[in-house]
Amino acid sequence: MGIIGFMENEIFTALLQIVTFFNQPANDEHILAAANAPRDPNLLPIIVRVGLQPHVRVGELASQLGKTHSSTSRQLTKFEKQGLIQTEAAADDRRARTVILTATGQSLYDRITAVRAAKIHAVLVNVPSNQQTVMLRSLQQIAELLARVN
Repeated sequence: MGIIGFMENEIFTALLQIVTFFNQPANDEHILAAANAPRDPNLLPIIVRVGLQPHVRVGELASQLGKTHSSTSRQLTKFEKQGLIQTEAAADDRRARTVILTATGQSLYDRITAVRAAKIHAVLVNVPSNQQTVMLRSLQQIAELLARVN
């Protein structure tokens, strides 16, 4: 493997380790417990994505979650009945549905964000702020480059 292939593989491996960490159900369970939230394995990924992307379309949300539109719609209906989210017709296409957090959902999102921030702070507490800034810029650059792929 050449030097370019090696670097690409190392970047991919590091990204996979990060994704694996954040996708571990035990991490979600801990965050939900600390945020005093219902212990539903589908809750955290949906609340976080809708919190970060208000008015996300149901189809786009399903794609991000790696679920079918039907499965995602069922989960959204459940969370809508719990008063956490609401769906509405998309402004540009009345056939499409978008999702937003209710006030209760926003409160839950804020608690989840605080718990997650505390966990990340605990990991980075001994990393100098200038190195944290470099990490942030690098991660943002990777995110921007990956967003261009699709």
